[in-house]
Amino acid sequence: MEEKTAEALFEVGRAILKTYMEHLDEAFMKDREKGLRHLGMRERDVLTRFGVVRVKRRYYRDGEGNTRFLLDEALGWDKGGMAMTPSVEAQALKMCSEISYRKSAEHLSFFLVEDIGHSLLHRRVQIRGSERAEEKGRLAEELFSWGVLPPSERRETQRLFMEADGCMISLQREGRRKHEVKVGISYEGWQRVGEEKWRTKNRRACLSAADGGAFLSQWSADLATVYDHAKVKEVIWSSDGASWLAKGPGLFSCTHAQLDRFHLKRSLTRALGFSSEASRLFSLACRGKASEVVKELEKHLEKATDERKRKRIAEALSYISSLSAWLSDWRKVLPAGEDDRSPGAIESNVDKLAADRFKKRGMSWRPQGADHMCQIIELKENGELPSFISKRVKTADARKAQAAMAYLRKEVRRDPEAWLKKNMPLLQSRSGDPWVKEVLAGLAGYDKLAC
Repeated sequence: MEEKTAEALFEVGRAILKTYMEHLDEAFMKDREKGLRHLGMRERDVLTRFGVVRVKRRYYRDGEGNTRFLLDEALGWDKGGMAMTPSVEAQALKMCSEISYRKSAEHLSFFLVEDIGHSLLHRRVQIRGSERAEEKGRLAEELFSWGVLPPSERRETQRLFMEADGCMISLQREGRRKHEVKVGISYEGWQRVGEEKWRTKNRRACLSAADGGAFLSQWSADLATVYDHAKVKEVIWSSDGASWLAKGPGLFSCTHAQLDRFHLKRSLTRALGFSSEASRLFSLACRGKASEVVKELEKHLEKATDERKRKRIAEALSYISSLSAWLSDWRKVLPAGEDDRSPGAIESNVDKLAADRFKKRGMSWRPQGADHMCQIIELKENGELPSFISKRVKTADARKAQAAMAYLRKEVRRDPEAWLKKNMPLLQSRSGDPWVKEVLAGLAGYDKLAC
């Protein structure tokens, strides 16, 4: 009974949306620009919150011979294939950024009472991810090649913390087996959310499957859309010291750069085990006493007899020696408050933002497809996914939209039963459960329907 009721109610919703959009298309025809020649009508399927609606809309030819659909342009529909309303598309992309395409399609099919193919969702991720990647690339090109600053919120902050790391993912149909997805986060400090719990303030994520240089330039351009860099007093950088991150501190004019505490501690525990000596050397490193740490590791290397242990100590010695300038904790160099902590949020963010979606389930990717998914995850994490989807819709047509809704209300109120019979095929068809038709017929007498 629940499923049949949902089917009936969604039928009403589809009829309302169909009438609304077709009347809106008629309004565009009456107010179209000069030079557009009306050629006829074409149908198109649109995925809405009530399932798939088949809409008839007019198409035109302009003075240059291009075919145009004014309704499609106003509502931001891409050319070809099934269109989607912004709210459904934003929710579908959000689901795809968290679970597989097939699972996302399965969940949407249940709630929309419509069979949704996973290929439709995959195509949407590629389209929107490509648009976002092109936008970020354009902003970076304008900033670094022409010195053009992007439009910015011009936010000010005393300190900006930046952390970056990578995540290796499996590839398919490529000459190599692995590829690195880059993850960067920025935040303005910490706020206490429990007795021993903190949360980063105003965190912003940046993800990409591009090379290191492109990632850093795009990250810089993205931050320029938020912050006024001239008003950011101090920038604290933290990373694992990977080669593609070497230019980071200079590019972002960092006040202090430090080696990520997780990787520093891991290198020492691999060499010396979970011992008091490893903890002591970690404490010395955090105080910036790199020479003492190196000397102690050299002594341990001389004493070690096991070949595997010697190898681990040598690796730690090489790692710490090459990044000796990055050992000091920023709180030993700059004044810090009571709730200020050492950066170390990147590991959990790499796990939640990248590893959970790209790994752990036997998945493999193409580099381009992985980059497009990175863009969707980034938009979702920064709370910009709905606005990114909706910006394609023309806001200048708000008056026409209000007029179309007013027309729809007027028609339903004038003769609800006639309107329902005209716009709902389920009432006239021979298929379907009789009791559902009786319910819909009863609704026809309710004069506040869709009002």
